[in-house]
Amino acid sequence: MIERDRSGGGEDRWRGSRGRTCLLAPLAVAIVAGVAVDRWLDPWGTFAWSLAAMACALVAALARRAEGLRGPATIAAFVALGAAWHHQHWSDLAPDDLARAPWESAGPRPAWLRGVPVEAATFRPGQNGPDDRGSTRTTLALTAIHEGQGWRPISGQVQTFVVGDRSDLVPGRAVEAAGVLSAIDGPLNPGQVDFRPVLRARGIRLRLAVDDPSGIWPDPSGPDWPWAHFLGKVRAWSARRLASGLDPKVTPLALALLLGRREAVDPEVNDAFSRTGTTHLLAISGLHLQVLAVALGGCVRGLGFGRRTAFLTVMAATAAYALLVGLAPSVVRSAAMTLGACLAGLRHRGANPANLLGGAALATLAHNPADLFDVGCQLSFLAVAVLFWCMPMVLERDVPRLSPLDRLEREFEPRWKAVGRKAWAGLRVGVKGSALIWIVAWPLVALRFHVVSPVAILINIPLIPLTSLALLLSGLTLLLSAIWPPLGGPTGWLCGVCLEWTEATVRWATAWRWGHGFAPGPPWGWVVAFYALLGLATLASVSRWRSGRAWWVAALACGATMALLPLWPSHPEATEAEILAVDHGLAVAIRSPTGATALYDCGKMRDPHVGRRLIAPALWARGVRSLDVVILSHADSDHYDGLADLLDRFPIGVVRVPHGFEGPANPGAVALLDLVRARSIPIEPIAAGDRIDLGGGTTLATLHPAKAIRPGSTDNARSVVLEVASGGRTLLLTGDLERDGLADLVAQPARPLDAMLAPHHGGRTSNPPWLYNWARPALVVVSQKPPAPGSRDPLELIAQGHFPLLRTWEAGAIRLRWSPSGLVATGFLDPKPPTLPRRLVIRTK
Repeated sequence: MIERDRSGGGEDRWRGSRGRTCLLAPLAVAIVAGVAVDRWLDPWGTFAWSLAAMACALVAALARRAEGLRGPATIAAFVALGAAWHHQHWSDLAPDDLARAPWESAGPRPAWLRGVPVEAATFRPGQNGPDDRGSTRTTLALTAIHEGQGWRPISGQVQTFVVGDRSDLVPGRAVEAAGVLSAIDGPLNPGQVDFRPVLRARGIRLRLAVDDPSGIWPDPSGPDWPWAHFLGKVRAWSARRLASGLDPKVTPLALALLLGRREAVDPEVNDAFSRTGTTHLLAISGLHLQVLAVALGGCVRGLGFGRRTAFLTVMAATAAYALLVGLAPSVVRSAAMTLGACLAGLRHRGANPANLLGGAALATLAHNPADLFDVGCQLSFLAVAVLFWCMPMVLERDVPRLSPLDRLEREFEPRWKAVGRKAWAGLRVGVKGSALIWIVAWPLVALRFHVVSPVAILINIPLIPLTSLALLLSGLTLLLSAIWPPLGGPTGWLCGVCLEWTEATVRWATAWRWGHGFAPGPPWGWVVAFYALLGLATLASVSRWRSGRAWWVAALACGATMALLPLWPSHPEATEAEILAVDHGLAVAIRSPTGATALYDCGKMRDPHVGRRLIAPALWARGVRSLDVVILSHADSDHYDGLADLLDRFPIGVVRVPHGFEGPANPGAVALLDLVRARSIPIEPIAAGDRIDLGGGTTLATLHPAKAIRPGSTDNARSVVLEVASGGRTLLLTGDLERDGLADLVAQPARPLDAMLAPHHGGRTSNPPWLYNWARPALVVVSQKPPAPGSRDPLELIAQGHFPLLRTWEAGAIRLRWSPSGLVATGFLDPKPPTLPRRLVIRTK
């Protein structure tokens, strides 16, 4: 426990039990500060930071009698040490590291590499029909590259994707691979997750794409890594043994729960856990290690062994389990705290919470300083801090003050009554703890994941003991199956029952309308202010500051303001249209100055989850909270398959589709509209002559197709052509218009356009020169994927000397803003301030 020492002039210093001062907490704060300074400011290199750390340490050592100088010098030394450690890990590269080449500017190129897999290869089956062979992912530690004249030694790591199933790749066994090498792709759209920092934190800056399973093969002459090979074999053996004792239906959840292998979990199940705020139950976290440690320690003591044996057994098992599941930040944190508590127990001392958390932070940052910026790591430490310091303050107000007569009455009360009273008290504590953690964590969760899940407060109460029991049973199943597979059958069956109940509970909670909601996240500044005020409020209460209540009032006021922040309206200053970069697909968001939003198409080829991955985050990043109208140009899946995800994430006023959108030839479109009707969203037809008023002088006029369907016309030929007009300037959206649809459009009176979307992703047959002679656009935008090597864009010859051409795969999402001087076109990948962004102003003809 934590005690206060007020001796000596009212000084209030934190001390652990038995008068031990907390030393690790301030050192951890100093290291964190150094890591943050180097990441955000990057003023010096590793050598300069190391020199500063040595200088400050020398000052601290010489200032033995100057307490006023010694303390700050020590803290400064640890700040510089943290910055140096982070800079060396984050910025420095070995002289022969392959990532030293300018891959961002050089672009993808063929490569023949040698390396060693450092992790188990994970295979994800294809989800887009029989032609989708799926892909296998692993990480190669490079040893050599072939450059035509022979092999050259190199170093570095590369993320490797192999088309097809190559889960047979063995960690630690050298391989050769031939594929296309490139830099890790960054985001092309606002709000899109940037995986580069996550991979860079692991030392990965390059990506190798292998287009066939035969493109990677064993290298008999290469080096072997015995430790990686041994660990990979143990992990694979553990997964097989665990699966042998379980029902295949629950095996993916059990593998995720016990071994941290989530690749086989159904995406819909993952999404259900995410919506209900219970993802932490699947990810290996502190809960898992603590449950296993307590159970193991209890078993050892139950067998008659002493405290010392129990503590040593728990320490060894914790270290082994952490290595087995991988050293994720939450695993390192929990393992460090478990080891620290065991060490304190071996010395017959109480564990100081501040020292435990500080030591865990030092261990986590020592393993990887970049983990400071991992949201899982942040949430893990935040939850533990809440349990250590905020929860006791809440519970101490709930302790009943009993009179001597009440105490005597409880001593003689029936056993059933005592059990019931304790169970009710435990339930109240669980609800309060769950609610407190949720309240403290939701700003960070909303910022990073755009989801708010109040249902988590309730369902965490039954799910935590249920998953804890499933975790223990899965561990026992693995142990018994390792002895003899049939022995794990009974415990495997019980584990399966627990996991089935867990999944059923999560799916049930997902259906509650009030249980979760999606919204744009709060700004970074609000989140930082919230946690700063919360930290000061907690410190004020624990330290008994006179103004402690004032700090809590400030923290609650900040939290209330943030709770209302998602409801605050967000309107653009003028009409905007943004063509998102969705590879081979199309999604265009149109916003008026009144805040009304229309979405023209929302799909991507062979990606049914593009709505949740790309489109929804882009809309949230622009402050969009609802969609007034969704217009689907035609019944090709790469133009509508993202709508299913958007139905869950945005209120939608109406969905409009052309005549003939539904039909026997388009079963996917029929299923989608059935889903729309199930949400009670009206579906209306759209045809030439229809106009949609978004307010603020912004109108959407339909130019094609006619209400009467031409016999024999294709879906593409019936694509909706939309003219977006505001202030006398126009943008033409053309979908996949082709053949007789193009002829019908050109038969209308010519109208000079400020900007135009190239039909059918810039394909040759949909973009004849006579179309552009009719349209005379000042700018053409193309939504397309990068062309195949050696091919040419058919629009290049048409565009030469006639109009600028912007492609989403080059510029990222292309934002068009109406201004008094014309349309302002800005690509998402254009240079950001302080360098002025590239703006292409298209003036009205």
